[in-house]
Amino acid sequence: MAGGANAAVLFRSMAEAVEPAPDITIAEWAEQKRYVSAESGSPYPGLWQNSRAPHLVEIQECLSFNHPARDVVFVKSHQVAGTEAGINLIGYGIDQHPCSMLVVMASLDEGSKYVKVKLQPTIDATPALRHKVKDQRSRSEQGSTTSQKRFAGGFLQVTGANSAKGLKMISAKVLVCDEISDWPYDVDNQGDPLSMAEKRTTAHSHSCKRFYVSTPSLKGQCRITEKYEASDMRRFYVQCPQCGDWQYLTWDQMQAHSERPPYRTYLKCKSNGCVIEHYQKGPMLDGAKWIKTYPDADPANPAPAQVIPKDKIDYWRARSSRGRCPGFHIWQAYSKFVDWDDTMHQFIEAQGKPEKEKDFTQQVLGEAFEEQGEAPDVEDLVKRVEDYPFRVVPPNALVLTGFADVQGNRLEYGVYAWGIGLEGWLIDKGIIEGDPQGEEVWKRLDEVVGAEYQGWQGRPFKIEAFGVDSGYLSNEVYRFCRGRERVFACDGVHGWTQPHVGTPKKMDITWQGRKIPGGVMKYPLGTFPLKSWVYAALRKYQKGVNEEGRFDPGTLHFPKECDKEFFEQITAEYVAEKENKRGHVERVWKRLKNRPNEQLDIAVGARAMAFQLGLDHVTPEGWLKLAQERGAPLEKAQQDLADLWAPKPGAGGGEQSVKDLAARLARIGRKH
Repeated sequence: MAGGANAAVLFRSMAEAVEPAPDITIAEWAEQKRYVSAESGSPYPGLWQNSRAPHLVEIQECLSFNHPARDVVFVKSHQVAGTEAGINLIGYGIDQHPCSMLVVMASLDEGSKYVKVKLQPTIDATPALRHKVKDQRSRSEQGSTTSQKRFAGGFLQVTGANSAKGLKMISAKVLVCDEISDWPYDVDNQGDPLSMAEKRTTAHSHSCKRFYVSTPSLKGQCRITEKYEASDMRRFYVQCPQCGDWQYLTWDQMQAHSERPPYRTYLKCKSNGCVIEHYQKGPMLDGAKWIKTYPDADPANPAPAQVIPKDKIDYWRARSSRGRCPGFHIWQAYSKFVDWDDTMHQFIEAQGKPEKEKDFTQQVLGEAFEEQGEAPDVEDLVKRVEDYPFRVVPPNALVLTGFADVQGNRLEYGVYAWGIGLEGWLIDKGIIEGDPQGEEVWKRLDEVVGAEYQGWQGRPFKIEAFGVDSGYLSNEVYRFCRGRERVFACDGVHGWTQPHVGTPKKMDITWQGRKIPGGVMKYPLGTFPLKSWVYAALRKYQKGVNEEGRFDPGTLHFPKECDKEFFEQITAEYVAEKENKRGHVERVWKRLKNRPNEQLDIAVGARAMAFQLGLDHVTPEGWLKLAQERGAPLEKAQQDLADLWAPKPGAGGGEQSVKDLAARLARIGRKH
């Protein structure tokens, strides 16, 4: 009898071992088995809880192997656990449905960081994964490596979109494409990495799972936005605790009881104006529902409005996708990890700062940022010129930079003075006529570079960084810049993600028939974002002073020596859409026909030189110290700092103040 009992136990154990795992969803698996490691930086280590990110539940259901969807799109802000959904998909695959899996990050470096910070800590902390993923062994082909995890029935490969090699010779059933808006459009001259990654799933075309997750980039060239607009475009509708109507949240609903911290930020119900306080956020998110909002030309299938009456939510929940893949959009207001006051503070800090406005749109609102290429009206700018002394440094200014543009029969130059918050003043400009292939024009430019400018108290100022465009007559420019401190050979490069000043490259110089290898450094300038900055500064100038009689931070000022022709040159370009060779629509800067653009190039170059000096990263304490060292009026400097780092939302009550502030950043506070 004892032997029979033991045999029964043995056979029962064997049966349990070979019995198929229950077909559960990823969300269910995560709550049962996924552990969040403290090493990942999460504030909630331990067993995964869907209640901390309720918006991920339906996304994970669509990613589950028992759901018919092949593609799932997630466009998001930061702080909403988008990467964690991909980690749960991987863990679910390893534990429940072993297969071949491929994760592609924006670069190999990002892939390495992903493994170190997210993936490996999850494997180590989760028993269901730790015992299945083979140990990492440096000399064994059977074990795992840093970028490849092996387990019974499959493997996981992690690579970067900047590596064509990593996107070849792999067949994958699961594909996770993380931060695809940061991916290049061509890798190693072999094509689009996204297309290459998708081809890895061809062998599993009827059963694959492809997850696209990213914060957006720039409108007109944003991969995740394109994917989302082709999906069923789901929005997360919450129910107003007061009136019971449903709505998805938009930035213009955010209001504040106070114009200063703590703002006591709340949401204003779109249906009846109800006040939704922050303490009501958690329960409201727990009951939220995803609704498909894609537009349809069929009048019988209209898209839902932003507000859905409380008795119609089930009707809209049942709306068909009509062949579109599941797509989800969410932003920071829905995050249980971020207080609404923090979001309001981020908005206020972005006031008047183009780069922070861009970051707020992409990282907080989860939307593609539209570069503003529309120039202010020339006549408005001509009327705005100021009567400050030419070739004299204004009392507000602390640093001088300059730039020269090379033409066939002349050099044109400009000198800008920069103050707190990169408020700028054009203080000198001129044309040096003559052949740039001769010596005379360069001798005269040397005098410009070495000139001293009188400050408001008689203190002399020198130009601290001067750039010269090397796109034309490069060798002559290199010869001029060689050996001169504070003088930089520059060359503009296209692309919205280029830094203001990139990594320099050694260039050869030819001198008296002799080649000098690496004789000078050439600095690439990111002209696309720099032109956007200049145009934003011009629009601030056009707008004029605010209620306190002051210009916004980052305004460019111009003296009466600037005429209509000057402003026609500095506004000679615009942003247009064009289709590239790979069929992708891109937004690029184009010059108006028959319109010279030398003054725009000079302004862009002088702004780049300010970046080269590190002015973009000066702290409030650093600005104040610089102002004291250079004799600027202390009271004025302190007021400038107050405007820049502790801006006043406006006059009047708290709610109205925040509304005024939203109006001043119209394109960020826009309605969806």
